[in-house]
Amino acid sequence: MDGILKLNDYDVQKNPSLGAHDPSMMWDPVTKRYYSYSTDIYQPQHGLNDRIGIPVRSSEDLIHFRYEGTVLSEESVAEGKDNGEYSDTVSFWAPFVEYVNGEYRMYYAATRAFGSYESRIWLAVAKNPLGPFVNRGVVMDSWGTGTTSPNAIDPHVVRDRRNCYLVYGSYFGGIYLKKLDDETGLALSGDPKETGICISRKAPNGLLNGPEGASVIYVPETGYYYLFQSYGWLGSNYDIRVGRSLNVEGPYLDLDGRDLVEESMGLKIANSYQFKAENPNAVQEENGWSWGGFRAPGHGVPFHDPRTGNYFFVHHIRDGSPSCRRFQKRDSQDSYLEHYLFVRPMMFQEGWPVLGPEPYTGEDLNLIPAWEVRGRWEIVLLDDDSNEMKYSREYDLDEYSIYLFKGRVYRCWDFENQKMAVAVTGIDRFGQAYWGKLISGKNR
Repeated sequence: MDGILKLNDYDVQKNPSLGAHDPSMMWDPVTKRYYSYSTDIYQPQHGLNDRIGIPVRSSEDLIHFRYEGTVLSEESVAEGKDNGEYSDTVSFWAPFVEYVNGEYRMYYAATRAFGSYESRIWLAVAKNPLGPFVNRGVVMDSWGTGTTSPNAIDPHVVRDRRNCYLVYGSYFGGIYLKKLDDETGLALSGDPKETGICISRKAPNGLLNGPEGASVIYVPETGYYYLFQSYGWLGSNYDIRVGRSLNVEGPYLDLDGRDLVEESMGLKIANSYQFKAENPNAVQEENGWSWGGFRAPGHGVPFHDPRTGNYFFVHHIRDGSPSCRRFQKRDSQDSYLEHYLFVRPMMFQEGWPVLGPEPYTGEDLNLIPAWEVRGRWEIVLLDDDSNEMKYSREYDLDEYSIYLFKGRVYRCWDFENQKMAVAVTGIDRFGQAYWGKLISGKNR
């Protein structure tokens, strides 16, 4: 199918999903288009050779995207890069954009260096979703702090009936909420150094990096606020986790009722994985490319589509092919470098979000009753005992029905085999998420 995510095609003009890191998504009620803003990636070999300044992709249908270039004004780029006596910031991270009060507001992060805890979150505004966005001011500033304080990075915005909040932070001090002035979009207190309240933080003995890349959404159909976040190393074993709360300020709890502040990392709903593939959507004749599954899904945003009423989760993901560019960390862990924009359907099972196993291609997402589907299934268990690659296994429905009956079953386009499929996403009786595809059976 033309226009959807394609692997091993490294020309951003032909394959606009290429190079989208830390993507956000918005529906613009003025232009009637979708816009996805992402972290600056300078890769001239892939056509991503614009100046830094927040790249954007546009779409009319959440399937076919077009790379539009960068959107920050030259003056704002110069201001955001300036670190005084220290070296300039080389790229801006993790933008989130919304349309409020007749203007487009972009929150983005400028950090002193990769891995630094000294960062700033800027607010820039524009009259057009393609910019130019002009800096209005600093909303959160973590310069001069330490590794136990929250890092001013990875912004997102959420509202309840009374307040508007900035969601931000990373593994240094956890994830925080900070009140904003909804009229201006700046800090309600007027103090960029004021931190707000902590809603998630790694346990003192936690083994994985995180949390980071956080976002919060309220879902009126369930009555809950959901906090999404990522743990792991972004090059190989990154994942997506979630907790929920009846109050925007928390506490956010996992499936077992444990607090995401130092007690739990949350319910894991996406991980590195590999389905069997006979015909993946990739340019396979180049570079010796071969199927190796997907690595490190993470740092995304929940998105409610006002046109259809459907929910999605938009994130980046990495090509796990053995031939892909990668480097090895000092702990001998491979870091996969080729990454793409990935739009997944998001559904709800007993009040918990579950993500579709395949990229969205316009399917209507109507559910099929699980008990009507009989046959052999290919299942990926996203269990929480390790953060390594999860490989699919085959199960008969009779053997596995207790898992499938609780899942959300629907028809979709099979990325790995380029044909229609019946898919399932759900949470099993052991509290672990899983994905599956029907191999053969009644509704195949």
